Amino acid sequence: MHGLLGLAGALLALPLFAHALAQPLAQPAAEPCARARDPVRCEARLAALKVCAAKRGADQQACLAAHMPPVDCRRSQDPARCAAGQRAAEICRGKAGNQLRQCLRDQQPPKTARKRPAAA
Repeated sequence: MHGLLGLAGALLALPLFAHALAQPLAQPAAEPCARARDPVRCEARLAALKVCAAKRGADQQACLAAHMPPVDCRRSQDPARCAAGQRAAEICRGKAGNQLRQCLRDQQPPKTARKRPAAA
């Protein structure tokens, strides 16, 4: 008998649970880029995704690259490394697959080691 009451209670609570889950999803996000680290780039990314939505594969990648502004390296944790990465991407433009990966590896400077705080 207790199992039947528990099942009935669970079934009665199900619509309330489903409503609670659907509530946040029904409301569209007012500003999806409001909390982004770089809101301008986030807005540009959303616009580029809309423009390039019909394309697939390499065509989509080329479209996104053409419509995206460059990364603002001043906001990066390592601005020098960020700028070097952008230079490497420019040098390796037009390559794909293994050739692209190897080119980027060859152009990218090694990571700088982070200094760990001394143990007290």
